[in-house]
Amino acid sequence: MHSPVTGITGSGVLFTAGRDDPSFHRRRSLAPRHQSQTIDMAIAHFSVGSRPRVNQFGFTLIELMVVVALVAILATLAIPSWTQMRTRNAIRTAVNDFNASLQFARSEAVRINTPVTLCPSDDGVTCTETEFQNGWIVRTGPQANDAAQLILQDTLPRTLIRIDATSAATRRFTYLPNGLPASNFAGATVEVCPTTPTFDYMVRVLTINRTGRITLSSPGVCSI
Repeated sequence: MHSPVTGITGSGVLFTAGRDDPSFHRRRSLAPRHQSQTIDMAIAHFSVGSRPRVNQFGFTLIELMVVVALVAILATLAIPSWTQMRTRNAIRTAVNDFNASLQFARSEAVRINTPVTLCPSDDGVTCTETEFQNGWIVRTGPQANDAAQLILQDTLPRTLIRIDATSAATRRFTYLPNGLPASNFAGATVEVCPTTPTFDYMVRVLTINRTGRITLSSPGVCSI
C-alpha cells in the first residue's frame, strides 16, 4: 500500500490522496495542463504587439497661443512704464550731476586760487558750442580755451534727455577765487528736459543767480 501524497491543484487547492486513488492520477494529469494555459495567457498578454500605456505631457496649440497673447499684453503695459522710469531717473541724475559740477567748480576756484569754468564739451578737452547733454567739463582758467588749462572733471553724454541753458550766452559758468561768478555773469537758467514730449511734466530747471546760488524748480514745460 502506497503512502498518501499531498499536493496543490492548478487552482491552488490543497489535496491529499493515495497513489491508488483514481483521482490522484486525474489531478496529476490536469494540473500541468492548467499551469500551461496560465503561462500561455501571460505570454500573450505581454506579447510584442501590446505596449504599455505612457502618459503624454506638453502644451496644446491653444494653450500656447493663450500664453503668447498674455505675454504680448503684459509687454504692451510694461514698456511705457519702463521708459517713463528710465526718463525720470535720467533727469534726476542729470540734475544732481550738473549741480554737483557747479559746486565743484566753485570750491576748486577757491582751493587753487584761480578761475574755474564749467562749459559744454563733446570732446572732453575743450569748451564747445554744443548742448550739455553731449557732455561737459570743468577746467581751470577763464571762459576762453587755452592749451595750458587743466581738465578737472569730464562728464559723459546723456541719453533720453536734453540739457541746455535758455540762452547760448550763458553756457559757460566761471567762478573766481573768491567763490563768486565772473563779474559779467548776470544769472542763468539751465533746463533738463525729456526727449519725449509726453514726459514734459518731468522737466527740472536749475536757476543760478548773480551770486552763484542755485535753486531747483519744476515748471512742467520745456522751453529749450
